[in-house]
Formats: sequence, C-alpha cells, structure tokens
Amino acid sequence: MNTTNGEMVGNAGNAIADLVDRAKVLLAELQIFRDRLRHLRQEGNVELGHFRGTIQSELKMLERLLDKPHDVATIHVARSSNLPFLETLWSTVKKSRRVTSLQKRVYTTPGVKQASRSIPKANPSGTPTRGRGLKDSAVVVDAITDSGRTWTKVSLITNSRLLFDLAKQGWDSGGSDFDEDEDNEQLGSGLDDQDRDVPLVKTAKELCQAAKSFRVRTKHPVVHIVLPRVKYGETPEVDTMLDACKAAGATLYCGIDLTSPPEINIAIQTMAPDPLTSFSDVLNIDCTILLALVSEFSHAKVSKQPWFHTALRRQVEIEDNEKLLPSLLYPAMGRHRLVCTEEAASRMREIVDTIGTTSEKARTTIMLGDDKTLSRAALIEEMQAWSAYEVPAEWQLPIEVVQQDKNGCLSALPKQAHDVAKGMTSINTSVFLYGWAKQRTTITSNRTVVKQIETDLEAFEDLEDEAWPKLWLCPTARSLVGKEKRSAKKAESRDGGAWPLPDPLRREQQRRNGLDVLELREGHEVEDRRPNGYPCEDVLAAKAATLR
Repeated sequence: MNTTNGEMVGNAGNAIADLVDRAKVLLAELQIFRDRLRHLRQEGNVELGHFRGTIQSELKMLERLLDKPHDVATIHVARSSNLPFLETLWSTVKKSRRVTSLQKRVYTTPGVKQASRSIPKANPSGTPTRGRGLKDSAVVVDAITDSGRTWTKVSLITNSRLLFDLAKQGWDSGGSDFDEDEDNEQLGSGLDDQDRDVPLVKTAKELCQAAKSFRVRTKHPVVHIVLPRVKYGETPEVDTMLDACKAAGATLYCGIDLTSPPEINIAIQTMAPDPLTSFSDVLNIDCTILLALVSEFSHAKVSKQPWFHTALRRQVEIEDNEKLLPSLLYPAMGRHRLVCTEEAASRMREIVDTIGTTSEKARTTIMLGDDKTLSRAALIEEMQAWSAYEVPAEWQLPIEVVQQDKNGCLSALPKQAHDVAKGMTSINTSVFLYGWAKQRTTITSNRTVVKQIETDLEAFEDLEDEAWPKLWLCPTARSLVGKEKRSAKKAESRDGGAWPLPDPLRREQQRRNGLDVLELREGHEVEDRRPNGYPCEDVLAAKAATLR
C-alpha cells in the first residue's frame, strides 16, 4: 500500500464517522419537521415516508461500514454514499414553503388517481390520449412544495459530468471545422431529439411535460431544477444544455444562485405555516362549528350510551383523545371577532331546540347573546358554568348574527362564485358566499362543501388566488348528543314484527295462551290455578317501563 492509500485508509474512520453524524442530524431535523406537522394536525397531508426511509437505510449502511476494517474498498463505498444528495435536497426543502411531498413518484397516465388534480394528457392534435397499449408514465419529483404548485428536482451533477454525458451521446462538441452558429445549430437539433438527449435535458423535458398533466388551483405546477455544482457561463457546451432545460420550461438554480438554508426551527415556520396566522380579522362561523361550540361532546365527559349510533360512539372516542375546544377551536378563534349568518344561526337553533339537551340549549343562548344585558365577561362566566374546560377570557362572545347580503356585499363576488353556489343548499349558500364576499375566513367542518367548492373552481382556467374563498376546514366535527328515540329499543328488538313484552306481561300472556290451548284438547279438564293472573303491581311496573 503506497503512502497516499495509507493516508486515505487512516482517515477513512473519521470520514465515515462524520457521515454517520450528518445522517443523524438529518434524521433529527426531519423529526422536528414531523413534530411540527403533528402539532398542526397536518401529518397526514405531507408525504415524508420514502425520504425518511432512504435516510434510515443510508445511516444503517454507514454504521455497518464503520464497524468494518477500513481499506480502500471501504473508502470507495463511503465516497459513493447518497447522503450528500439527501442533504442538498433537505437544504432546498428548508428554503421552501408549504411542503407537500418529498421524493414523490408522480403518474401522468390518464385515469390514475393523483393527490393533485389531473387533467387529460393531449396529443399534438389536441385530443386526449387514450386507447389500448397505453403504458403508465411516471416521473420522480424530489420535492413538491407551495401546496403542489412547485416541483423541484435536485442533481449533484458537475460541468465535467455534463460534458462526459454529451460525449457519450456522440454529439460533436464543436471545433475548427464549425463556426459558432453552425455548432449551436447542430447541438440544438440534437437536444430537440429526445431519444438523444443527455440525462439532464431529458429529465427537464419529462418533468415539464408531466407538469402539464396537472393543475393546482387552476395552474400547472412550475418546474425547478437545483444544480449546486454546475457553473453557468463557464463552458459553451454546458450552457447549451442548460439553455435546453430552460427552453423546456424549467427554472434552473445553479451554484452561484443558491443561498444557505435557515436553521430548522426557523425553516419549519414556512415549510408548514400555521394556518391560523393567515386568518382574517373577523371570522365567519359555519353552522357545523356553531353546533360544535355548544355540543355536550365538546364541553363534558360523555359516556357511550347503548343507543348511540356509530358516529356518536366515534365522537366520544375522538374527544377523549383530542379535546376539540382547548386544543383547536379556542386557539383558532383567539381574539377574532366572530360572526355568523342569520341562516346559520336559525338552522343551529332549530337543531338545538329539537334534539338538544338542557345544557346545550343553555350554551346556545349564551353564545348567541340572547340576554342583551350581559357583558362579554358575564357571558364567559356563564359559559364556564356549563363547561368542564377553561373558557378563555379572550373569547369574543357573543357571536354576532349578520345578514347574508349585508351592505350589498354579495355584489363584490367574482362570477365564479355564483356558478359554484348553484349546487349548494340555501344555508351553505348564505354561509360560504357571505364569507367569500367579505373576504373573511369561514371556519367549517363541512368537508363535503369545501371539497366541492375546490373541485368546481378547478374547472376554471387560470384563476388568481384572490378569486378563491378563504376557508379553514376543521379536521374533526362534533354533533349534539341528541336524545334517545323512544322507539329505538323496539326497532332493534323486533322479531318478525312482534316486539317481545316485558317479563311479567310475557308470563301472563303465556299463561293465558296455555289455558286456551289446553281447553281445546278433548278429555282434559283445565283448572286455572291463578285466576287473578300475575300480581298487578309487576304488570303495571312493566307497562310504565315501556313508556319511559
């Protein structure tokens, strides 16, 4: 072993140990981000599993390498580690907003379900591409950010490697026999032939083509390619390849354009921003949230009842784990002034009056300020008397009831809003159009309506962000506890249409039926040994029980 190799082997242990430490730092930062998502209840909306698994696999490989004898082969394995790429990708992500997915395989074949909205791919004639023999087409996007509107690809390729790829494709890099214009024309025509594209250009074209198959908020995602080891303006041949990537529609970020990422505790604020910070000053409260704010499930410890249906039983379980008011709704409302439309308040009162418990009715009168003589502090104090949780003193009670078209606000709605509202019920029209027109955040747990609004708006072309309503979908819902239906047990116990009588009545019925049967038999004399039937008190008590 020569001196150079000896020095390399001697330093191998330190180099591998450094890689192990860096991989652990990467995993630790990723865990901080996951904790942030969990705190915001968004862990199910961001795909990190593949990226996390890749880091863990890399760490295990490096730890095994650390325990092996350090020789030249070990050094080569360490040098081929994928960790630098993973670190570069993570650094890029830390400078991004609203992370959606990392290392995501995106399928572009029509008919394949996607996380974001897919539109039919078109062939050059403009008609959708369909028919037999169609193969699944997919691209791997290293980072999907901006809520799906930015696709980023990261590559650690160098200028030298690009020139090598160019030579490998058999393209002439230029020389004394070609002037500059001829050379560029020849190289450009080669780049236009996708079968002969160098890998970087081919990747750029595939990503940009795939992005055209998707729309997020009516716009196609933009493609970014991050090349930290590439220098633009150094080699004409490399510049031509980079220009081909730009011509395909990608935005390039080369080494000189890159900035250092922020610390992880700062980065996560933009990687997963708290939606509460973007709320309007005045919040528009939907009927679903009004009910949640007075529900017995939200304010007290409710035990499962035999007559609870599946949804009510599930709400008991969820509330035991998450405590909706103190963990979510109270922080969301904060010090914001609260309003609701007349239609939402009317519908909520109708439901409470019909199936609400005494405590739910009491909370409703407090929350909507039926007693105009009470101050906000007094309303908070009264609400506290009906709640097992601390009612925040900053809660802006009462909730103000407003007209849907207050001051003619609906005239400010974009045309698309009226088209979307055609499929809504009257109460949803009042709630969502009011918030939309006033540019106020509407808080709701009506997932169906929110998704329908988004779907309907996606059908339009190139809508600006200002045209979209401000909606916050509460991740969980609460209904009223309700009342046991008097016919519930009867319905569950029916057997062939006959409801079994309580024991005392059933025994009396059986006694009489038995006497009737025996009397019909010839040769038998029947004696009624209980002429007065079973004790009257038992029968009356059984009857009373059926009427409760």
